[in-house]
Amino acid sequence: MMETSEAKQTLQKIDSMLHAESDPTRAAGLLRDSAAAIGFPLCAAITDVSGHSAGLGSEERRLMERFGWPVRMINRWFSRAFVRQHPIYLRCRFENSVFWVQHEEMWKSLEPLTPAQEQMRTELEEFGLFGTVVAPVHLALGRTGAVVWATQKPQNLESIVTLHASVIRSIAYRIMEILVPDVPLRVSAQDLSYLTDRQIDCLSWIARGKTIAETAQILDLSIHTVREHLREITRRLNASNTTQAVALACELGIVKPLLKEEP
Repeated sequence: MMETSEAKQTLQKIDSMLHAESDPTRAAGLLRDSAAAIGFPLCAAITDVSGHSAGLGSEERRLMERFGWPVRMINRWFSRAFVRQHPIYLRCRFENSVFWVQHEEMWKSLEPLTPAQEQMRTELEEFGLFGTVVAPVHLALGRTGAVVWATQKPQNLESIVTLHASVIRSIAYRIMEILVPDVPLRVSAQDLSYLTDRQIDCLSWIARGKTIAETAQILDLSIHTVREHLREITRRLNASNTTQAVALACELGIVKPLLKEEP
């Protein structure tokens, strides 16, 4: 591991180089260099830990093999079922800041563990992983990615995060910009610009679990008017029905996150 000042300078240099880079292979090499700068032999970039599509793509799998992760762990840990239950990825969905995890302590807050989590813990112990530094990356359309740096040797993880969190976060976001292509949208920006406050209000209350009648009462509108607003916003979002319109509106940030609602 480099001295603190040298590590800081190296990470900043890597960050600058990444922001001038667009090739995934060269970017992966720079990510590995960033891991070496803080004395970590392993790193990974997972572009989606957030939902049904969670799991490794072919490019991510190739990179993880190149970075030295055991094939068994790649095959099992990054399946959809494992990703949905892994404590690190669970945290990524709810946190923005760079955080650290000492694996021996990680499981205690989750007990009793699911069978999949028990298997993860056993494999971690067999692999001898000491700890991980994690940078959650929140992407467009509600996706959550993560860049991780991992070590088998005891390290002062808290100190590493305290000293380098800012540049680590910048590196993580740039890596994701390179690895994750823009997603073609089913709705145009022009259609979004024509949405009215009333249409969004109606859809927001439906998203919170209110019926059309309840929404009409809350907004002091007729049931017919609420239906018309919902029909129009569904059309503008190119959705098949109101349920799909709610899902798309949440992904696009039109409806604010439901988990932040007051009870």
